[in-house]
Amino acid sequence: MLNFRKCWTRAAGIGLVLAAVANSSVGAAEKAKVTLNWLPDNASVGIIYADALGYYKDAGIELEIEPGKGSGATSQLVAGGSTDIGLAAASSAIGIAAKGAPLKIIAPIWQVADWGITSLKDTPISSPKDLEGKTIAVQPGSADMPLFDTMVRANGVDKSKINLQMTAGTGGIGLLAEKKVDGVSAAPGDIMIPLAEKGIEAKQMFYKDWGASIPGLSLIAREDKLQQNPEFYKKFVDATLRGYAAVAKNPEAAIDALRERYPDAAAKEVLLEELTKFAIPEWCAPGAPGLGKLPADHWAMAGEILTATFGSLGDGGIEAKYTEAYLPNPLPACP
Repeated sequence: MLNFRKCWTRAAGIGLVLAAVANSSVGAAEKAKVTLNWLPDNASVGIIYADALGYYKDAGIELEIEPGKGSGATSQLVAGGSTDIGLAAASSAIGIAAKGAPLKIIAPIWQVADWGITSLKDTPISSPKDLEGKTIAVQPGSADMPLFDTMVRANGVDKSKINLQMTAGTGGIGLLAEKKVDGVSAAPGDIMIPLAEKGIEAKQMFYKDWGASIPGLSLIAREDKLQQNPEFYKKFVDATLRGYAAVAKNPEAAIDALRERYPDAAAKEVLLEELTKFAIPEWCAPGAPGLGKLPADHWAMAGEILTATFGSLGDGGIEAKYTEAYLPNPLPACP
């Protein structure tokens, strides 16, 4: 009887150890880093809200969220392998991939880029031809320049008749407010909301309405990392898209979560206005089946625009620069 008890106790002990090891293995979170396009704001609110809601944790991901220094810099970090995922403008990532960098877009977050020409309400700019004879502030190397150039070409505008004034950062706000330029190439929230705070009314002529539409901010990753750990990337994309879907359902709660974690972010009222007016409407292109999946004809248009800009997109063209293999099924519904 004594020997039986010893054997039973030893077996039970081994079983407990094995169970503990198994549970430890199951519960071990996979560490990963995502680098944003810039400082945390409405562009990355879905990632931040997904983290606040525990979506990454539930998926077994321990996520580090790193602020970025522009889409180009983020794309380079992803290409170099120093971060696992990037949030960057599709045009920046594709431009770098066209030069041979092993990058793939795995989910367009902003399926339609919302850039355009911001002008004061009383400035006669309502169509591309109106830009001739005007002074427009642009940021050299900015991800919106391919759209500007495409709009000009597509609408028979003589670019030589447009006075392009190079500016950096938020400089366009002051230039437009002081009427030193007639318009600024920018996203509407970047210019219109700051001007509105000064009591200045402005309007937006969107590139997408004049034959120039490409996806905007997108999740990107290195090809070899995608192949090495496909399940991780599927879980990450799923959690992220659910995060953006949750933002669309409760924008105010999402902004509260963002500002709680990043108190130096813009004021709640500013973020909420930009999010609901300008951001959420661009998360799905017309005809999109859900968040994260751009219709094929929109990818084709993006390919034409970026080929005209970069000269070549490299082997495989636009089709080789994105993949839908890591999207969840079903997709979260469009807002």
